[in-house]
Amino acid sequence: MANWDYQKDINYSAIDVAKVKENRFLFHLLTIASFIEIASETYAKNLSEYYQENAEAVAWLNDRWEKEEVQHGKALKAYVAYVWPEFPWQKAYGRFLELYLPLCSVDALQPTKGLEMIARMIIETGTSTMYRAFEDYAKSLDEPVFAHLSHLIYKDEVNHYSNFNRYFNYYNQSENSGRKEILKVIVQRLKEAGTEDIETAYQSIHETKDSGRFDPASYDAFKKELNRMAKKHYPYPMAIKMIMHPLHLNKAVEATMIPVVRGAMRVLGV
Repeated sequence: MANWDYQKDINYSAIDVAKVKENRFLFHLLTIASFIEIASETYAKNLSEYYQENAEAVAWLNDRWEKEEVQHGKALKAYVAYVWPEFPWQKAYGRFLELYLPLCSVDALQPTKGLEMIARMIIETGTSTMYRAFEDYAKSLDEPVFAHLSHLIYKDEVNHYSNFNRYFNYYNQSENSGRKEILKVIVQRLKEAGTEDIETAYQSIHETKDSGRFDPASYDAFKKELNRMAKKHYPYPMAIKMIMHPLHLNKAVEATMIPVVRGAMRVLGV
């Protein structure tokens, strides 16, 4: 497990509920993130099956990665429950699983074990930078509990990235995937960029909260607000560095690639 425990190390009672209660954008951020993090249990099972020949990797996936991801979700869920106790979180999460689980299968993994580790690295790039943005956003709201929680999750996600990178290097010693293959996986994952997960979670919230109604226009409005938040708080330099790391470019080439990658991220809506 992580070196923190959300039940002991997060002081939910210190939240100024009156300050954040009416912030619907914050409510959606926290609830969506809580659904996706707890659902990591499904991905952990798929990955354990895919890497079953590697006892060390499976042990890390089950004993560290899965447990830490689930703790992130439980910590976010506890925040939602403290500020918005009227929201039927469990019912909405149940609806999320109905929609989400059919999208998760071993068949959706990359064709080689090394390339799947690249995909995991890009996902962890997204989560670590997202929580870094959440931390900065929380500070702009003067909400220290959310900022502290986001920082703890951010540190865990960076550590996950490092471990997936270590396993990629292990598998690539025999697979010898070239930059072209690696870049293809990077672009694929950036195109996906969690949008399906986020929309499914948003839909589940509103189908539960609004008696079965889901208004796509409200989701579009949420996405626009998310983009505005990202422009102010998202750590693009950090994301670009993490994305380019597995390509192992020399410094000169890396410098020329930075604006290209930044432009591609904008085009892809990342």
